[in-house]
Amino acid sequence: MNSAGYELVQLRNGAHSVRSLENGETMHPGVGPTAEAEVLYVKQLHLAERMRECRGEFVIWDVGIGAAANALAILRATRDVGASLRLISFDHTTEPLRFALGEHAALGYFEGYETTVEQLLSAGRVTFSNGEQQLNWVLHVTDFPGWLASPQARTFPKPHAVLFDPWSPAKNPAMWTAPLFANLFRLLDPERPCALPTYSRSTMLRVALLLAGFFVGAGHAAGRKEETTIAANVRTLISKPLDLRWLERARSSPSAEPLWEPFYRQAPLDPATWEHLRRHPQFQ
Repeated sequence: MNSAGYELVQLRNGAHSVRSLENGETMHPGVGPTAEAEVLYVKQLHLAERMRECRGEFVIWDVGIGAAANALAILRATRDVGASLRLISFDHTTEPLRFALGEHAALGYFEGYETTVEQLLSAGRVTFSNGEQQLNWVLHVTDFPGWLASPQARTFPKPHAVLFDPWSPAKNPAMWTAPLFANLFRLLDPERPCALPTYSRSTMLRVALLLAGFFVGAGHAAGRKEETTIAANVRTLISKPLDLRWLERARSSPSAEPLWEPFYRQAPLDPATWEHLRRHPQFQ
């Protein structure tokens, strides 16, 4: 079934997901929305444990809400944690979320949260008791790269975690540039440990994150991906940091120079980029 530029597709394992007809890409194509969200975000970020240890409100930035699989996986997995959660979701459109909600029966992961998502779409925010958890969920429809560079961004609560899940760099290069990650890193509170997982393992992405100031490591496998990427503003949140062998591979890679403009291309490391990269504290 398709509508408004999206269609419902069935994956090899039987799970259903949402496909963009314009981009020609499927959300969570490997193991499906629920399984991928649990692996990349819930388990990898140790969210339940970190929320229990948090004093005050725990803040998550959900960058690229899409069809809300990541957000809802987190709400379901942490509902028994007696904590206060502020979830701020970002996207430039609500179309995939509206389409997915219309297909909630096939997708499955909306169960119990259909009314919540309806309220989020209609009012832009919803506050309620999610089991033992007090939840404040806000939907911010905006051009995320432009918003990051605006004065308004500095007024938002600083995150403990960032779920980074836009369309791929080839289809959505504006969301994967070195300036975007630099602006994001500058907004973090250096006294608040924050981790950012994402499904990509590309060298140009990892270089962009390192140049921005993040520590970067190999993330959990997800579906057909043997590894993904996780970045953080503190070493302790990275269990498998990239090492000197990775650095040498990056130096010889034909596709390691990060995107500096919102146009996709592949290029080897520029000498100036290499000099900055090799001096990163992670490799000292």
